Amino acid sequence: MIGNPSTSSMDPSTHQRDITGNRFGDGAYVHQGDVHGSVHYHAPDVPATAKVAIRVLPFPRNEDVVIREDIFSEIERLLPFGGRGQTAALCGLGGTGKTQIALEYAYRRCANDTCSIFWVHADNETTFVQDYKGIAGRLGVADNLDGEALLTAVRYRIETEADWVLILDNADDLGLFGVGQPPAVQPSTDQSFYLDRFIPKGPSGTVLWTSRDKQIEGSLVGPRRAIDVARMTEDEAQTLLGRVRNSAVNEKEANDSRTLLAKLDWLPLAISQAAAYMRRTETSIPAYLSKLKKRKFLQRSEADPHRRSHVSNSVLQTWKISIEHIRRENKMAYNILHILAFLDGQNIPWEIVKKAGQFEGGTQHNDSMRSGNSTDDDTSEGDTSGSDSEGDEDVLHAVTRLFDEKALKLRRDVLGEKHPDTIDSMASLATTYHSQGRYDEAEKISVEVLELRRDVLGEKHPDTIWSMASLATTYHNQGRYDEAEKIKVEVLELRRDVLGEKHPDTIWSMASLAATYHSQGRYDEAEKIKVEVLELRRDVLGEKHPDTIWSMASLAATYHSQGRYDEAEKIKVEVLELRRDVLGEKHPDTIDSMAELATTYHSQGRYDEAEKFSVEVLELQRDVLGEKHPDTIRSMAELATTYHSQGRYDEAEKIKVEVLELRRDVLGVKHPDTIWSMAELATKYHSQGRYDEAEKISVETRYSMLERVEIRPSVYSHWPDLSGAPPVTPCPTWKSRRVP
Repeated sequence: MIGNPSTSSMDPSTHQRDITGNRFGDGAYVHQGDVHGSVHYHAPDVPATAKVAIRVLPFPRNEDVVIREDIFSEIERLLPFGGRGQTAALCGLGGTGKTQIALEYAYRRCANDTCSIFWVHADNETTFVQDYKGIAGRLGVADNLDGEALLTAVRYRIETEADWVLILDNADDLGLFGVGQPPAVQPSTDQSFYLDRFIPKGPSGTVLWTSRDKQIEGSLVGPRRAIDVARMTEDEAQTLLGRVRNSAVNEKEANDSRTLLAKLDWLPLAISQAAAYMRRTETSIPAYLSKLKKRKFLQRSEADPHRRSHVSNSVLQTWKISIEHIRRENKMAYNILHILAFLDGQNIPWEIVKKAGQFEGGTQHNDSMRSGNSTDDDTSEGDTSGSDSEGDEDVLHAVTRLFDEKALKLRRDVLGEKHPDTIDSMASLATTYHSQGRYDEAEKISVEVLELRRDVLGEKHPDTIWSMASLATTYHNQGRYDEAEKIKVEVLELRRDVLGEKHPDTIWSMASLAATYHSQGRYDEAEKIKVEVLELRRDVLGEKHPDTIWSMASLAATYHSQGRYDEAEKIKVEVLELRRDVLGEKHPDTIDSMAELATTYHSQGRYDEAEKFSVEVLELQRDVLGEKHPDTIRSMAELATTYHSQGRYDEAEKIKVEVLELRRDVLGVKHPDTIWSMAELATKYHSQGRYDEAEKISVETRYSMLERVEIRPSVYSHWPDLSGAPPVTPCPTWKSRRVP
């Protein structure tokens, strides 16, 4: 009834009928009039029915899913059934099983008959909108809506559900949702069109994301609400292999299955693909292992009803997507991965990771590059960088054989062998090998890089010149001084021509050539250039720049080799103070300064002071550089020499024997430092009357020296006479610890 029945006797012509307090649907008709008599209200006879939950799930339940207890217990903690207004995310690289875990969670929530569940592929704007359109049809949203109006309507309609779950799968491009960098592909309308506006919220719902990007934590979900999804445990992996293969792993297959799972890096996707293939083709585990050696085998994409049919689910493609995502989000991380991809699944020292992080596009812009700690401007094409960890050289175990091999293959397949980025990664790897003292490996790659750059970029391109300098540096540290000098002279001329006299790279080339002159015993020539380099660096870079400090240390080392110990000491003390102030106590350059000062104290006969510094240096280098780094070995040799000078002969001999073994292993028998150690130990044995032992080493030393024509002349005067006569000196004179 419309109006007030008590006023029905009023004059119809003046009677006001108020309908403002009523609601009507679209298309309703209102008939007005007076009712004379009683009015009765009757509720319609409509049976009470429970609201039907709506389920929009793209895949059937995966009966083969392995319940990973640690992950599912964390999901249950963060997203309990009956919880309200809760969000969480599953994070991990491709192939770790995020989608299957989310799918299992969705089906578990189906146990509640009133819970509506929706699934959206959040790869990009297109898949997001398509899935929202599908949900709109199931929810009865008007089919004439489109664009933002449709997405907004779906959001609000989901929020009206009494209990709902939304899964947003593969939200790898967080830029689409307004997080961090802009999306990889700009949304189709305008830059303010971020999809996060259309994610339903409210106290009755649950949102679960899956993403490769850990930045989702603290942005789209709250802090500590992201669950890391990594590789499976061995038990989980064995269970998955057996289920998908439809045959449990028996005791006879245990070793082979463990080998297979390790090669597949315990990744659920890789294991599922392998097991599905074995089931379909009745292939045994050993036979599959044999096939796995073929690179193309992992490009296979087995049919899987629990994954989208039009999207490749091959292991190779999955990793390619992950790598591309990393490249887009963080170029430095992408470059680091490509450098690590050259390494053969071994424990990777953290120092290599830090060194790789100094490069953009694989080539370091400042090519005053050195390895380890040295007063030599010529030890490596890269800045020194030590580990921040204490007592843990091999911190990083993250990059596995599967990723190493496939990541490198992807880069070469996609970019090609001669693409500049591929060449840059090779060059970066050569530098990291050099920083580890692995000079032969560095040389092999450096020669290849130089040939490629000459072919692709030309002789005068800065990167080609950089490669020449890098190869010369390697020759220098192999003790091949004449070969190094020849290239360095050419590099210096090219850089003066291309870059100019005061360019930092030109100055670096001058310092590098001076280093080789020093190693050849041409101290006066080395000093002349080093003085000029120091003046240029003070002028161009400033007093406290690391390269300027480096030049001071280099000049001090030359003064030391000329016997000008007091002048050397004065500069070395200043360098040590500057490096402690600028670089910190544990930086390799600071440690090197301590070692250099110890050499001067030793040469001044101040053995106790020298010992104190040498012991501290050795401990620091073992911690920062590792036991087998050439600089660590050199510090052992210096400590042994100090012990000898203090009359502690047994302690000295024990260390010298160890040093010789390490140098043979790390540097090879032809390296000048190895030859020095052999000669020094032969001298020791001869002086003790242990002639047979002395002769045995002497013969080896002779052969090594005959194949070397570049041993610096100043060294010969201190080496023993290997003919069997008494040695010239009972102990070789302390030499400067590093050719500066």
